[in-house]
Amino acid sequence: MRSIPPNATLTRRTILLGMVGSVAQLTGCGGGGSDVAGLSSGGTGSFTSGTISGLGSIIVNGIRYNDDSASLISRDDGSAFGDTLKVGMVVSIEGSPVTAAATTTGIATATAYRISCGSEWEGPVSSVGTTSFDMLGLTVDVLATTVFEGAATQLTGLTSLHFVEVHGYVDQTTGRLQASRVEVSTTAPTHYKLSGVVNSFDAGNRTFKLGAGTQFSNQISWDNSTLIPTTWSDGVFVRVKMAAATPLRATQIRLLTSPLTQLSAEDDRDAEIHGFVSTFVSIANFTVNGIPVDASTARISGGTVALGVRVEIHGSISNGVLMATKVETPSNTDVATRKFEFHGTVSALNATAQRFVLHGLTFKYDTATSIQGVVMADGVRIEIKATRSSGAWLATEIRADD
Repeated sequence: MRSIPPNATLTRRTILLGMVGSVAQLTGCGGGGSDVAGLSSGGTGSFTSGTISGLGSIIVNGIRYNDDSASLISRDDGSAFGDTLKVGMVVSIEGSPVTAAATTTGIATATAYRISCGSEWEGPVSSVGTTSFDMLGLTVDVLATTVFEGAATQLTGLTSLHFVEVHGYVDQTTGRLQASRVEVSTTAPTHYKLSGVVNSFDAGNRTFKLGAGTQFSNQISWDNSTLIPTTWSDGVFVRVKMAAATPLRATQIRLLTSPLTQLSAEDDRDAEIHGFVSTFVSIANFTVNGIPVDASTARISGGTVALGVRVEIHGSISNGVLMATKVETPSNTDVATRKFEFHGTVSALNATAQRFVLHGLTFKYDTATSIQGVVMADGVRIEIKATRSSGAWLATEIRADD
């Protein structure tokens, strides 16, 4: 059995520091300036973690980050990220201070220095429901804002003949993945991938399961060739790469790592993070995706903070803990009704069919679309707000780009 070298694993102290770091991503250390999208303008820099909700460059948590010169890093192993950034991907960004929007209709901006990105699960679809689907024995939940691309553009087009790569957030209390992006293919991937909390760990037989309790029915095995952590057991969150075949055999097992550490982001950063509460002792002691948080003096709105609750946290880091100043608990309905935002140049305009292309995506518009201060034509730069409708992009607002 080959163990991952010590410098590739996390000691308890490293994990705590990493969690803290991630927390920094969530917090606003503050450097003066106005509050924009949860982060303060000015300051020494910014760190944010969340879903890409727009392009031109990329928009995350209400900040438009210029990613032209950013280093893209795979969250899985720290190597170069080999894909382009797309809507619905979950990313962590270390960047410049935030500049407040210049106009009331504008958006706050910053420059991204380093970006960490990666999907959570990859493999074959086994069954499809009305609001979810199953893969490799685990369940993926789908919202109205979940972006589908590829061989199926919405959940109703998905079948057991498809293979998917899913971006999103794992609820460590249920073992389910809430998808923000689903890439669909009819071709089998070169490997399968899952993440979750280990249970039914059996070191003697070299097997384990993932998820909450009995939710995951398929065992995963490992052997002498598998790269594994030096120490792991039930209750540990892991990312597992497997051979693309059943029964499931792991080729690599890694502990949860901190994007803050991975991106070498400094603590003195305005920051914000979105995710689910993964452990809860008290309001002064809980974690979000492995990040320790103290919200004892924070303003809490929207509901009660508890295990498994979705949260959006702003604050500042102190001694390895995110000292929250504001905690929000949005519902799935809140998230599902949020709009996407795109900036770019119109191409392939078809005025008769009322559609155009922006960043390689096709958008429709209709008589209900608010078009302000711009005459639609190829080559015109625009800013749009859009929603997902029946597997297509529908522009709800179109205006000249600032």
